[in-house]
Amino acid sequence: MSLQLPFVKYLSRLLLCLSSCVVFSAIDSVLDSSPSSAAEQIIVRYGLFEQSLPVADLRKYAEKRQASSALKSFLHYINPKQQKMLQEALQIKMPLDIAALDKLLDTRLSKQLLFAASKGLARRDKAGVPALRSAVILGAKSKEGLGIISFLEAYPSNNLVVDLPAALEILSRANLYTGSPNKQSQDNLSSTLLWQQQVQYQTFATTGKQYSGCLFGDSISAALGNTLGNGTFNFALNGLSAVSLVEQLKLLAPANVKCQKAIIAVGGNDALYGLSKEQFSQKLVEAIALTRKLGTQEIVLIPAFYSTVAVSQDPTVSAPLAKVEEINAVMNQVAATEKVPVESEGVQPLYENHVLKDNLTSDGDHLNAEGLKIYRQAIFKILGIVN
Repeated sequence: MSLQLPFVKYLSRLLLCLSSCVVFSAIDSVLDSSPSSAAEQIIVRYGLFEQSLPVADLRKYAEKRQASSALKSFLHYINPKQQKMLQEALQIKMPLDIAALDKLLDTRLSKQLLFAASKGLARRDKAGVPALRSAVILGAKSKEGLGIISFLEAYPSNNLVVDLPAALEILSRANLYTGSPNKQSQDNLSSTLLWQQQVQYQTFATTGKQYSGCLFGDSISAALGNTLGNGTFNFALNGLSAVSLVEQLKLLAPANVKCQKAIIAVGGNDALYGLSKEQFSQKLVEAIALTRKLGTQEIVLIPAFYSTVAVSQDPTVSAPLAKVEEINAVMNQVAATEKVPVESEGVQPLYENHVLKDNLTSDGDHLNAEGLKIYRQAIFKILGIVN
């Protein structure tokens, strides 16, 4: 799967949740300077205040939804929406290609990001960058893959101390925790450090390899993670539109990665970005041509995903349903011209009258666990995978 929003986005969500708590919390812990091979506590500083949470408590909460007294005290300061963000942050687990990850962390951009991130950590020594690198690699090597918990448990210090204002400023400057693309914005993903790192990881992980199935898409597809089985690769990235998909494919093609069958599931962000029918048509045609250069024998398109009515009326979150309809109409036209199928049957159970069902979404725009189960089955069917 891609090294994407998953880890960095959810880590930033964790920090955002912590910020709501720390401001109102009194000092209840002191730093322990004793050496250790893993973080036992995450301590967040906000000015003169700080809040500590045992990592073991976070793991118990992630696995069993059981909150310790310390964690209950923390949860008291955040609202239900932020609690949900915390739960999502703790649930993310990413099996990664260690060799590709190791190469990625040695690139100039990664070193810059690690250096910037280290400024948000309070350490008495100057080993912030090596400590972060070690935690990422060792966390990724864990049985469950890289996640917030495995990262914390691999961090080489008894306490991981976060200077919250500094950390949030770093995340903001790196454009790591922005939400859905605004209706008035353009797709500039390929110019962001995070996007470049994601695609670089994908390139390292897939160079010279052949896959029976490849999935290209936005956050809906990215949420499937690495769950499509052996011989497949999920190239989906959050915020992706046909515009950034073209840039992604331009970078993957020289890596000589081969995909026997490819699924392209974009359109929702194209509608949100406000792409014209002509722009979307042009970029989708270009994306199909570049996908064919990957040795793809069959390309299947999945229509742009609909949101709920309520969310579709908020231009900062999702596109109007009428715009999604327009994008899907253009997709059908391109499919007919390029002689590629549009597979909509498998995702139809997600909707009622072209509106996302309330019981299948976590926020009106993305799929919850039950919704992802339906979508995953649709992907399996297209790829011919028996599950």
